[in-house]
Amino acid sequence: MLEQKMEYFRKEFQFTGKHARMAGELWIQNDNRNSYFRRLIDLYILAPIIGFRLNRKAEADHSDGDTKSIFPEQILKERDKLEFIMQMILMLEYTDTKDYKSCVNLAFREPETIEEFQQYYKLFHDYVRGGVEELYERLVIRKPELDEKYKEEKSANIVAILERFGEME
Repeated sequence: MLEQKMEYFRKEFQFTGKHARMAGELWIQNDNRNSYFRRLIDLYILAPIIGFRLNRKAEADHSDGDTKSIFPEQILKERDKLEFIMQMILMLEYTDTKDYKSCVNLAFREPETIEEFQQYYKLFHDYVRGGVEELYERLVIRKPELDEKYKEEKSANIVAILERFGEME
């Protein structure tokens, strides 16, 4: 029996439950005017960065049958970006418990066991879901303050999230 190579980002990803609903409000298919993301894969690329940066993770939710899928073809096209983000998360996640060399090895080698593979893939997706929650709260739920420079809700929320990360003053 041939041993299957454990590789990240080779198959479809599904947002489920509340995260599917949130993703559906952040990314509205064929509606660039009202959508915060042009493609669902763009949300999938940004969300783990936001989740990691804010140390916000979320468990998978399967409370209803709602799903939003990213097809394998899209994931494969963006695989280099996703792998880079995964490597950075793995390298930085364990800096408190491992030495620098161990963190680098962890990020740039293949997992040694299926359990390790699943653990790291779950960590990545926990940050994805945490990032989706943060983006949803900041972009969809948040209502602009009366004294904000941008009165249009979408623009005000985008500026507010950039300010949260110190990108604008």
